[in-house]
Amino acid sequence: MAYTSNQLRQIAASARTSNLNNTINSVTFGNVNLKAEASSVSVNVTGSANSVFSAQVTRSSDGFFYNFTTQTFLAAVTSQSRLKNQSPRSFSLAIPAAASGDVYTVIIMAEPHYGTRLTIGNGIRYAVSVTQLGSAKITFTASGTGITNTALGDSTGSIVDTFPTLRGPTVVIDELQLTVPDAASDNGFFITTTGIDLNKGTWDSGALYWQTGNYVANGAGTDATALILDSVDDLFVGMQVGVIAGTAQAELRAITAINTTTKTLTLDGNETWANDNVILFRAYGLRLIKQVIGIGLSLRNPTVKLGQTTTSIKTELTSDISEGGDIAVNGTTGIGKGATIRMRGVKKNSETGACVVGGLGNSTTAGSFVLTNGEIEASATRPVRVNTLIYIDGSSNKVFLNGTLSISKYPAAAQTIYVDTNKILTKGTAS
Repeated sequence: MAYTSNQLRQIAASARTSNLNNTINSVTFGNVNLKAEASSVSVNVTGSANSVFSAQVTRSSDGFFYNFTTQTFLAAVTSQSRLKNQSPRSFSLAIPAAASGDVYTVIIMAEPHYGTRLTIGNGIRYAVSVTQLGSAKITFTASGTGITNTALGDSTGSIVDTFPTLRGPTVVIDELQLTVPDAASDNGFFITTTGIDLNKGTWDSGALYWQTGNYVANGAGTDATALILDSVDDLFVGMQVGVIAGTAQAELRAITAINTTTKTLTLDGNETWANDNVILFRAYGLRLIKQVIGIGLSLRNPTVKLGQTTTSIKTELTSDISEGGDIAVNGTTGIGKGATIRMRGVKKNSETGACVVGGLGNSTTAGSFVLTNGEIEASATRPVRVNTLIYIDGSSNKVFLNGTLSISKYPAAAQTIYVDTNKILTKGTAS
């Protein structure tokens, strides 16, 4: 609390006889990690009992001064912008919410005419700052060959926050359909890991990655494993070469060693690049993502599902179609070689395998495919009619992702975490 006028006169008299023997010794904050949300922070000033100080507080983002009466930051400097003639004690500051964070500087000034000096700073003035950490958004996106970047959800929080594993904020991916561009040559996708049901499968956290970029190659390499960069800052062993000169790499070469002196990476396989190529690196998996950028994640119940693909007979069949024969259909969109066929009149030629598509002539409204390991029985008296439905299993251009991502730790700045669909799906082909 502030001194009375009589107390201050006594202090002044004492100061004149003590020759500035009253000291302010330290200034500390009650909490050093401030969240982006509105909060308060205590300022602790310690010193001898008869010391006297004043305080002023500024905000870095706009240079505003703290008004101790209104407990707000204002552009105008008034008498209320200074906390005058205080004894050693703690006082609180009301910190407003700031999504991007801010920095607050507390200036402690000794009052020499009351016999006070500082043992910190320059003896008269000492400034100390506390940082309010902004919130950061984690954005989850699915991306891969044949998949347009698909938003899966996002979550915003502060690096100050920590949560128990599996009990933090969540992003729920619920039957979210991945975006596939329309194309006549669309042969769908196959799930890499399936069970009995060819249209359902699973995925795991190994498909999650974070990507960093704009590393520049210092010299060219052809089928080489030693990659020299202009900088190796913030790269880690285990990260993989994801993109070279704008081209995503089919085979991801991992870093096995980093020489910080020569700025040389050792890769686990041969790679080719030109001088000054821009290279992007990826950190795959929960452990490496946390090591590289501090994001704590866990994944529960990850599944993937294909929408049922159908087409139909384009021309009535009045005679048998033997194995290897072509079937004219009303569109081949989403059908890939190797997909399973179900339809009226189809007979398997082998007990060990299903009747499948052996190859395709692509078309969005017409086209054909080859019958493998099967035949169609038809005759003039028992034809297979026009528009008879053909069910296609294991191949589709309609892909649905599921899973729950739990966040135990947020990053310091906004980041994007990708789901690599190339580790979940295989792009279908016509032949």
